[in-house]
This record gives sequence, structure tokens and C-alpha cells, in this order.
Amino acid sequence: MTRYTYHCRDIGYDCSFEFEATEKKDLLPRIKIHSKYAHQIFEMSPEMEKKIEAAIRQAD
Repeated sequence: MTRYTYHCRDIGYDCSFEFEATEKKDLLPRIKIHSKYAHQIFEMSPEMEKKIEAAIRQAD
């Protein structure tokens, strides 16, 4: 089964947040919640979304 992972530190934060999902589309909503509460990012810019998308990795 394919899995997708995201590590907050991969986009430059000193943060240990990691999230994994079986569908890539399930990651961004969870990342947005984390960003709001941990990094005070209340509205995510398109540039930030692109940076996050680039940091999502496929794991086997």
C-alpha cells in the first residue's frame, strides 16, 4: 500500500511534526490545522501550499 508522508522540518521549521496518510489529498487539511496552532499560520498562501506539496514524499 502506498503511503505519503510530510515532515514539517522539510520546509524549514524547527518542528518534529510528521504526518502520514494513504491518500495524498488527506495530508493538506491536517497540515493546515497543525500550521495554524503550532506556527500561527492562519491563512495559507499559494506559495506555502506549493512548498508543502513539494515536501510530501511517497513511501512504500
